[in-house]
Amino acid sequence: MSYNHILVAVDLTKSSEIVIGKAVLLAKEANAKLSFIYVDPHHLSISVPGRASLLAMPEVDSGKEKEELCALVDQLDYPVENTLVVIGDLEVKLTTAINQLDADLLVCGHHHDFWSRLLSSVRKLANTVNTDLLIVYLEK
Repeated sequence: MSYNHILVAVDLTKSSEIVIGKAVLLAKEANAKLSFIYVDPHHLSISVPGRASLLAMPEVDSGKEKEELCALVDQLDYPVENTLVVIGDLEVKLTTAINQLDADLLVCGHHHDFWSRLLSSVRKLANTVNTDLLIVYLEK
């Protein structure tokens, strides 16, 4: 199966590199567009300067998340179409981004630990998003 636009949900932890690596491999194989999104449920909405932001949200200064996401993008040897940092409910923001970007694959990671089993968003995502979903297993 070939994809045209891959959206990668990152959490800005070290494990994001694993998720990004898998997504970049898929994008290269399919010559697909690649976009990144970080959803923050706790801070004001921001967009990364110099990067396209399709989700109509007010821009504010939130240096840490911007810097971390830009650092992840800048180390890639593959072009990134959009880099989004947004606030709100994970499933809602991912669904909105998928629709606005016309993404046909969502890639995200999942840990197998107590808290992830208890509070995992994977089940909600599987029942919410209207595109293919690749869940990358992340070891502790």
